[in-house]
Amino acid sequence: MMATASAGAGSRPDAAYWVIAVILLLWALGGASIYVAYFVESPQQFSMTAEDAEHREAYAEYIANIPAWAIAVGIIAAAARLLGAIGLLLRRAWAVPLYVISAIFFLAALYRAFVLAGVAKVMSAPHIAVEVVFLFLSLFAIWFSLRSKAKGVLR
Repeated sequence: MMATASAGAGSRPDAAYWVIAVILLLWALGGASIYVAYFVESPQQFSMTAEDAEHREAYAEYIANIPAWAIAVGIIAAAARLLGAIGLLLRRAWAVPLYVISAIFFLAALYRAFVLAGVAKVMSAPHIAVEVVFLFLSLFAIWFSLRSKAKGVLR
């Protein structure tokens, strides 16, 4: 009877789990909103919210020339991230592969943007820092979901 009780106790998420899960959901919603902006704003409008005055015009031109396949890669990353966050809130193990898929597609998007398209030339340092933070959050989400699954929090 004691083994059953302790196994069940280990699978209950603590308050920190819920706080992190909500933060990851908010991050995912913010990331998804970026791709919504691609379809409702002009490149000039998008660059006004994303970039400083010094880089706006060049960044708007960069946005206008992003190929459809690259936008699709970003949308897949954002959708998988959002579904992964929902999975965490529902305590489902499928959050893990969704976060992995999201990170793979996000890395592909970063490679296209920074290596193939040279976006760093038209981005401010704070904007680049945001991309680095997104990368670390992607890796953290994988780690956190794997850890939660190993602890029995995700079913």
